[in-house]
Amino acid sequence: MPEPTTPEPLPAELRALAADAEALAARTAEVAARLETAPDGHLQRLARPIAKATHDLSDYAEEVSRTAEDLARVRVARDPGLCDVPWGVCPTHGVTLHSSGGRAWCTDPGCAGAWDYDRLHTPCAEPVTAVVTDQDGATARLCEAHARDASDRLADCTVSRLDHQDSDD
Repeated sequence: MPEPTTPEPLPAELRALAADAEALAARTAEVAARLETAPDGHLQRLARPIAKATHDLSDYAEEVSRTAEDLARVRVARDPGLCDVPWGVCPTHGVTLHSSGGRAWCTDPGCAGAWDYDRLHTPCAEPVTAVVTDQDGATARLCEAHARDASDRLADCTVSRLDHQDSDD
């Protein structure tokens, strides 16, 4: 496993944990198979808890792998050229996402937008297109969809569009 270089885990660390779990699951599956084919009924019965452990390890490996992917998305979203909002949107329709089971989709009728990760509960990774200032003077660098939503929802906010060069600052 890679040595941690930061206080927070790295995606590579999680991928290494998932690989370790997958290797352990393969070993326990092999042991379960040997127990199932043993001539002794007492040994055959022991295959069941080992098979369950194999299943649990496989589930664990999948969950850790998904978390590694999500962590990579969160780390990417820290890029100053990306939207400041800590939740995702449909880039076309805005705050119309629904999520379940680690997937997300746009609920706007006719939109085919769907993602194989929980985009709703992951920081927005759309490029910054505007600076929005609320009535108290607080500002945020937002993507087009979040800026549109802020304009619709926030009283007395101003939306200043950025040209492409400004969004890279």
